[in-house]
Amino acid sequence: MEVILDSNFIVSCFRKNIDFTGQLEEQGFRVLIPREVVQELKDLRRSDKASRDERLAIDLALAFFARTKVKHISLGAGKVDDFLIKKGKQGAYIASLDREIKRRVPNRVVIFDAQKRVGPESGQV
Repeated sequence: MEVILDSNFIVSCFRKNIDFTGQLEEQGFRVLIPREVVQELKDLRRSDKASRDERLAIDLALAFFARTKVKHISLGAGKVDDFLIKKGKQGAYIASLDREIKRRVPNRVVIFDAQKRVGPESGQV
């Protein structure tokens, strides 16, 4: 099973100090990060919209993905959200906090805040 990460999920996990890649791999997922999501993180880091905490989380995420073996994939032309929805409809799990993406894909990975855990939404897998 593959899980594709979205930028908002990554930032949230780093802000909450959740080892999401380790947990997902333990659950049998192959974690993928689109190069375009890495670029989104870089762009967000430079924007005025990011809070200090978000910038710190982004810095940690970028350093983490530069030194780990998480597979980077390329989406090609188009919007990241559209690609995530398309891949989600094809059966990949999508790790995103975006309401529209979550509404449109059947296989979602969510954050269980109380336990600092991540995994498929109830009733999946």
